[in-house]
Amino acid sequence: METFCTCGAKLVEDALFCHRCGRPLRELVAEEPAQAEPQQEPQPEPAAPLPVAVELRTPGFQSQTAARVGFLAAVLVQLASILSALAGASLLMPLLLIGGGFYAAVLYMRRTGEPLTAAEGARVGWITGIFTFVIATVFFTAGMALLSSSGELMKAYEESLSRMNLPADSAERLRQLLADPKTFALTMIAGLVFQFLFLTIFCSLGGALGARLRSPRH
Repeated sequence: METFCTCGAKLVEDALFCHRCGRPLRELVAEEPAQAEPQQEPQPEPAAPLPVAVELRTPGFQSQTAARVGFLAAVLVQLASILSALAGASLLMPLLLIGGGFYAAVLYMRRTGEPLTAAEGARVGWITGIFTFVIATVFFTAGMALLSSSGELMKAYEESLSRMNLPADSAERLRQLLADPKTFALTMIAGLVFQFLFLTIFCSLGGALGARLRSPRH
């Protein structure tokens, strides 16, 4: 390092400029400006996933599986009841309904792979009973319409009364009651209510039994 400047002044150690003439004594390197950090662009938020339709766990008419199983079991029950009636074994109807509810509960568990409680099995059986009632009502209404159009309706009731082996006075009272339109309508309504309860109760029992016996939970 120089000890004397060109102007003759004695330099101070490690001085950058001459204290007399101001001449720079060493090359100055300009500091590079700090590079600004690149700004990160905000990332777009991921789109929310679209809702996926999930079938409800509780069996009901909103469940496609429960509705299909119930309808299939109801069709089988109706076919079996027709065959049993033709064979003169109408007393087997409660067993057929219990079997239909049982089959519906077991088939539901097989298709969904999920076990059922007794209450859930009864609900599947109840759906079967509803469909059985609807199918039976459609057949009954169609038969009534055919008999009414042909004038054979009252004759069919007469034959039914004769097969009941009622006393003569009781049979006559029933004929008089059925001849009254209001009484006849009330009788039909009462019969439909009884049929609805009969079908749904026995099918529900079968569904509860099927869930109880065939569910892996037990």
